[in-house]
Amino acid sequence: MMQRESEFPTTLAAKLTGIALDPAGRAYADQFLDTYWSDEQRRQETLGSGSRNREVVIGSGFHAAVYAATRVRNGYPKPLVLERSNRVGGAFAMTTRPTFYLNSRNRTGSIGLAGDRGAALNYLPGAPIQPANVSMAEFQTNTDLAFVIRLTLAQYADVVTNATVRAVAGDTTGVDIEIADRVRLAAGRVIDARGMGDSAGQEVANGTTILTFVQFMQRMATMWPLRGVRRAAVVGGGDSAKCAVESLLGIGPQPFMAAAALDSVDRIDWYTFGLPSSCKQWRKEIRGRYQAIGRYLRPDRFGTRRLTVSARQVRPVALPSAGLIDGRTYDLVVVCTGNQETAVDGLAFDDFVEYGLPTGDAIARQHTNMPAFRIGPHARLPFTLQERLDRVADLPENAVSMFRTATKTAALAAILPAVTRD
Repeated sequence: MMQRESEFPTTLAAKLTGIALDPAGRAYADQFLDTYWSDEQRRQETLGSGSRNREVVIGSGFHAAVYAATRVRNGYPKPLVLERSNRVGGAFAMTTRPTFYLNSRNRTGSIGLAGDRGAALNYLPGAPIQPANVSMAEFQTNTDLAFVIRLTLAQYADVVTNATVRAVAGDTTGVDIEIADRVRLAAGRVIDARGMGDSAGQEVANGTTILTFVQFMQRMATMWPLRGVRRAAVVGGGDSAKCAVESLLGIGPQPFMAAAALDSVDRIDWYTFGLPSSCKQWRKEIRGRYQAIGRYLRPDRFGTRRLTVSARQVRPVALPSAGLIDGRTYDLVVVCTGNQETAVDGLAFDDFVEYGLPTGDAIARQHTNMPAFRIGPHARLPFTLQERLDRVADLPENAVSMFRTATKTAALAAILPAVTRD
């Protein structure tokens, strides 16, 4: 990469790109960051630096990285980022190995709208390198974006892992944050960046024969993830369900130590409303990212059909060695029925109102009586008039897409005043 240094904005960007493109280098960097963030003495010292002069971000995903990078590059101090798990990076870092592909095509350029061919839809404002630096694949993997998020937070934030926020209380002068099994933390402002929330359907999942989407993807990162799975079912029809179907069909990222002769799934029953049940319909109605699934909705030359879509609402039942749906048993059932918010006392959604630019476009939600903001998909921001005119609102999935919400988070980070108190 240093032979092409002149093509990069900075020498650091060239070096980080070289690390990202070398598998051994990326693995070493990932391990280095995990070791650094897991140091307990550093965690305690970082939490001890909390004060009314500091911003605290809850969550360490994409929008936490956007906010931190934009904030620091605008001359403000590093925020303190709290992550409840032991791994930084949010939903894209749920696994250390690639297990699903992103929805937006990988391309160079600056941030922009879906119809702008010069826009990079996976762009992370302020990042030391962009996702387009780490891979040239048409659709990148979750770990590609996770690596960029992690590098960004390493540079622009002080991160504390294993820090679960239980409650937030305060007034217009500041807040106090209650963290499970840790000291109470003082802050001048809270940025709630908890993303999409936790997988719904956890009440029916048993972690073995019935899995949530997150549990399934974590399984796909282990050795022989589809061993013993001949008949599988997927419940739900969103993007996560499509990614689960891709994994079961073998058209997702290559599983670890898996081979078709040993780990091929013979039949997949997909229970969902609103999706085409034939290959012809699929080709007409489904966007290009998921077109490869459609060919499995028709019989092969031997008359075998691996994938069937059934427009039915079902509730799986966990048996000791199988999942049961309407009397039919499955070796594995994947429940992809959306996400639900984990409650934090003091940060209920109803306590927030839209916070917008002078144009009236909402870029976040602001708490009614505390210096706290919700950002990203967690803010549930409505489509703007321009987004409707640009046809961005035609796809309901775009309500939480990164290319739509990243600029809003960056705008908030750029316009909020400093939290320094006299």
